[in-house]
Amino acid sequence: MQLSNSRIFLIMTSLVLSSVMASLDSSFTPIAIPDMIDKLDSSTSEIVWVALGYLIAASGPMLLAAKMADGIGHARFFQIGTLIYSLAMIACAWAPDANTLIAIRFVQGFGMALFLPTTFAIATAMYGPKKRGSALGILQAANAVGFVMGPIFAGWLLDAYDWTAIFWSRIPFAILAILLAFFALGFKQPFKFSERQKSYDYSGAVFLTFALYGILYGCNKLPVEDNHLEPMVWIIFFLGFLFFGLFLRQEKKHDDPLIDLSLFSKNNEFTKASIAFTSVFASFPVYLFILPIIMINGLELKAWDAGLALGAAALATLVISPVAGNFSDRIGPEKLCMSGAFLTGFGYMMLFLVNVDSGAMEIIPAMIFIGGGTGLFFSPNNNLMLSSAPPERAGMVSGLFGVYRQSGYALGFAITASLFTAIQNWFDVNWAYDSLSSNSIESANTLTKIYDQGSQNSPEVLVFILHIGILLCSSILIITFVNSIPKLKLMFSKQMTLVLSASIVSIISMGSYSLNAPGVIDSENLTIIETPVVEVQAFGMSSRSYDIQDDSGFYSLPIVDQSTSFNEKYNARCGFCHGADLNGIDGLGVTLKDSMFLKDMSTDAIVEFLKIGRMPNSEDSISGGVMPGFNWLETSELDEIAIFIKEGNE
Repeated sequence: MQLSNSRIFLIMTSLVLSSVMASLDSSFTPIAIPDMIDKLDSSTSEIVWVALGYLIAASGPMLLAAKMADGIGHARFFQIGTLIYSLAMIACAWAPDANTLIAIRFVQGFGMALFLPTTFAIATAMYGPKKRGSALGILQAANAVGFVMGPIFAGWLLDAYDWTAIFWSRIPFAILAILLAFFALGFKQPFKFSERQKSYDYSGAVFLTFALYGILYGCNKLPVEDNHLEPMVWIIFFLGFLFFGLFLRQEKKHDDPLIDLSLFSKNNEFTKASIAFTSVFASFPVYLFILPIIMINGLELKAWDAGLALGAAALATLVISPVAGNFSDRIGPEKLCMSGAFLTGFGYMMLFLVNVDSGAMEIIPAMIFIGGGTGLFFSPNNNLMLSSAPPERAGMVSGLFGVYRQSGYALGFAITASLFTAIQNWFDVNWAYDSLSSNSIESANTLTKIYDQGSQNSPEVLVFILHIGILLCSSILIITFVNSIPKLKLMFSKQMTLVLSASIVSIISMGSYSLNAPGVIDSENLTIIETPVVEVQAFGMSSRSYDIQDDSGFYSLPIVDQSTSFNEKYNARCGFCHGADLNGIDGLGVTLKDSMFLKDMSTDAIVEFLKIGRMPNSEDSISGGVMPGFNWLETSELDEIAIFIKEGNE
């Protein structure tokens, strides 16, 4: 396209702004999940679909949108998609409940499916094949910055406000993105690379969407609690594979499919690059989801310090990605892809040095390697895919970029989130199940001591989860590295062998490391344990000091603001989690203020609830965690605690 330099700059600014906003969403949401659970009176298994629903809605229709954009006009699709996406993002800030938020996020994801693939097509058309690597490097740098900077800003906003801030804080950028999209690309002259077709593969898009939903639903649900015993979960999971099979059959028989399967059967380099790109995004949750939680809740880093560590990765990606794009045009992309995959994996393994005493400066070197490695990988990999495909399939390949990115990250996120929850549930059950079922004084007292000492949120446990996540995601990167080796032929059978080998490495490494898990308590002997195995401060927050009053395990919580409502007995038993004034503890978010669950209960019902406690698989569990039972307390003390809680919710 013959465009002036100022017009190209304006269009690229619009593409970059929309790309950053889209990638921010994928990394914003995970860190806000605990606050969403608390504020929306929801559960972990439900709120996780605020992220997964968005990713599925963005991935399923993306190929169809890219195909239709070839005929209708890429500029027009970019404008419409940006408009839908931005308006839905603004609406999320005022969602009254979890179901409404999930529904709006589906709409928002659909908007991204319309505009994201067009960004690559428009940039490629403007810069031409000779400078294609540079254009892709700019866009990949924008995507990477959004992915990595998301947790930084999300953590800062959540410290100051609540989960709605991750949406309303971007309203000015959303408005700017809409205006810039229409101003830069115009109203009457949309970019078009081909004529409008008579029909499109609508069935293929539907099959792909249902396939992603079913497979991701199973990956997220099956490892957690007793979901593997639920027939419906297995049915939805297997239906996902059935729809994927229907999708492949549809693509083979359709005259102009969403995906030309011959791209994979006839071109091994394209297949390898596609698998490598998808798997590298599947490894991202280890530092975009797990690491921010560990830094803030486990290592007690300030939001600024955590942002400094993650910002190092963003800076490295921003610097390396355009350079890698230029070099891929000169020396070829294969060696750069392999080097980038290796450096990313090396950065992940450096995170294994993180322990309960680590600070931001000890994490930054790993972040630099991760950011530099991904920056070195992205644009050469995309350049390799485009150069391996026929020119008439450029639009289709551009659409695949977004599908690979979103579906890969969604798969990794589903597995990693379920792993995170499963490990915490495992500690919950080992520490608490017999205690709550028997409700004996000894076991309840032991459980209370353990919770006072940190329970599943202690630094040791959170760092253990990080290390397990590193082993999982490093195993996924084996697939990326092998598929990036130049001139290596990997047919279907060898790809399956590679995936199986990476899975075996993951299972063996995680299983072996789990033998040294911290704080494991034999549930059969739980009632005779007098002291917790892990010696840590309450919930891993060393800044919260508790004075031991006697040998029974009761502690007193210091009060900073004496003007707030306060009850000594409530504070001694419940203040560790819920705060002296019912407003929760910073970093935990377990507030009792304005709780719909408690408002609907009478004082007597609250007393009975306090006596029994709650297991993580309880139907009325909001946070998904265990609450210790206090049946060993005097009834008069329980009555006083219940009255204080009830009054705080009236």
